[in-house]
Amino acid sequence: MKAKFVACIFDPEPTQWGLRGDPFLWRLLKERYQTMELSYSPRVLREEILRIFADLTGELPAPGKQYYVKQFTKTHVGMSTGWVSGDFWQATAIPLLMERLEQANRS
Repeated sequence: MKAKFVACIFDPEPTQWGLRGDPFLWRLLKERYQTMELSYSPRVLREEILRIFADLTGELPAPGKQYYVKQFTKTHVGMSTGWVSGDFWQATAIPLLMERLEQANRS
């Protein structure tokens, strides 16, 4: 039986992001979960995503807040490169990943 990994919940990527740094955080998380096998605790995943977010930004995602992450700054992308959206992670990305994880754990 072929092992399935948590990284599968990161595909496909959202069609719309909050800010230009959001895809970089998404891909960083996907990379981190390449070797974590399913089934995986949704509670643990949520806690880990929040911890990683806080490690990168200095705080937990909050509505209406934007966070600058220097390592996500890329050239030729524009002034807003490196900014991560608290709204996107709190209201869209984390709920989407939780839903996908629950589906992946069942299959």
